[in-house]
Amino acid sequence: MSELGQWTLGLGVVLLLLHGYAAAVPAKARVIIRAFPRDIWLGRVFATIAFLWAAWLVYEMPLGRFDNLKQWLFLITPVVIGMSFIYMKELLSPRAAGALMLLYPAPVLALARVHESSFSIVMSVVAYIIIIKGMFLVMSPWLFRKVAERMITSDTKCRLVGALGVGFDLFLIALALFVY
Repeated sequence: MSELGQWTLGLGVVLLLLHGYAAAVPAKARVIIRAFPRDIWLGRVFATIAFLWAAWLVYEMPLGRFDNLKQWLFLITPVVIGMSFIYMKELLSPRAAGALMLLYPAPVLALARVHESSFSIVMSVVAYIIIIKGMFLVMSPWLFRKVAERMITSDTKCRLVGALGVGFDLFLIALALFVY
């Protein structure tokens, strides 16, 4: 399995768990989805992962004459993480999820660009959709609640959205296992 297959499989499995839960137990999923924007601890976990991932990306990229400043990342990153806990309490979970959605597509797009399969365009499109959704979550985290409320108005609708998501997730997993 190629690296693109691994990234696709990872995304497919994570989404399958989320959509599968919504399809299997819609009443509990609706409660969790409604509580997500205000969940401070999940927001802190997501924000920490996002900041560490971003710091690692900056550390790995060539910065030319600014390469000597990379050593400060080890000091600045924990400070920024702590400041985000203090100053970004409001709707931190959707913002941090949006940040992760902005970071995930970078390696996927780089790998899809050089992959020999013509189906790599699927992951490029998926990556750009994730980027657009991530930008909206970072800029307007309250949109998560508005969109989610429309999708989970009833158990039946939540189950339907979850089932549609499961179908797409299985498609991604099949691509990862058999094409990439």
